[in-house]
Amino acid sequence: MNTLQVSETPAALPPEKDISDFKQKVTHWLRIDEEINELEKKQKELKKLRHSLEPEITGFMRQFGISNLQTDHGKIRCATRNTKQSINKTNIRDNLSKIIPDMTHVDQAISLIYGNREVTTSYSLSMSRK
Repeated sequence: MNTLQVSETPAALPPEKDISDFKQKVTHWLRIDEEINELEKKQKELKKLRHSLEPEITGFMRQFGISNLQTDHGKIRCATRNTKQSINKTNIRDNLSKIIPDMTHVDQAISLIYGNREVTTSYSLSMSRK
């Protein structure tokens, strides 16, 4: 069933009780993970359905000048949001070249921007599906 693979050589094996507790925790984690996956599938289906209804609702509200709709479940607001395109190397290069005529300086600036980004390390559990 579950096998223990050690990636680094431990100083000594833990006591049998600790291993048993660890196995129980892993089994519990796996059951919870399975339940989360089932709920996420259902949530994904519901969000897809809600998303398909949204253009019709917002279109109706915009057409008739309805900005807020009071319902039994709370207020639905039809908000307008303008978003800017994400920044990428091409965008940076194009805009820097407008103020810096020397393309080697532009390329150096881009290398500096991308090379000096902060790196954060985090750890999480993942499971490969069979």
